Amino acid sequence: MSPPPSSNLRSYLPDESWFRFRPRGIHGAPHTTRVLVWADAIANAVAGPGALRLEELRWAASVHDVGRVNDGTDQGHGTRSAEWVAMNLAETRPQTTGLDLAFVAELCRWHEIPDPKIGRLSLELLILKDADGLDRARLGDLDPRRLRLARSLGLVAAAEELERATNRYGSVTAADILDAADRLGSDGARR
Repeated sequence: MSPPPSSNLRSYLPDESWFRFRPRGIHGAPHTTRVLVWADAIANAVAGPGALRLEELRWAASVHDVGRVNDGTDQGHGTRSAEWVAMNLAETRPQTTGLDLAFVAELCRWHEIPDPKIGRLSLELLILKDADGLDRARLGDLDPRRLRLARSLGLVAAAEELERATNRYGSVTAADILDAADRLGSDGARR
């Protein structure tokens, strides 16, 4: 099943000014945009319309790493990203005011926590974690055994292909990621 065209995702693109650390770096806007692409693809494949909070999931994908202060493990970056959501998202993107921003913040907070330490793993959180895991292709350590959903496993090759097409850190933008996903079409990242 193919996700909707990326033009449907353009309104979710993160602004580089939201990132505390290297907005075009390894955890910057290009990364969060690839996570947005994968979260949307997985969500559209595993859940029917209205079965999950898709808008909240998309926003969480776009902002889950805005609170990072380095490219290492950076414990607490999920909480800092959640705090950013609570303080800034509705102001910077007024279209989010009707959404459950507490849930967006929750997804950001929990995305970095190991699964066994989380009391309840919602489908949205599983999707976000897998989408983030798929973009480990950018680090050269995408491990399919760490993915949780069968649909995510089917996107490994596409994730590697989108990474190869968009790994010019420092120069590639969030919009470039969506353009590349469209160019790859059904033969690549849009599988």
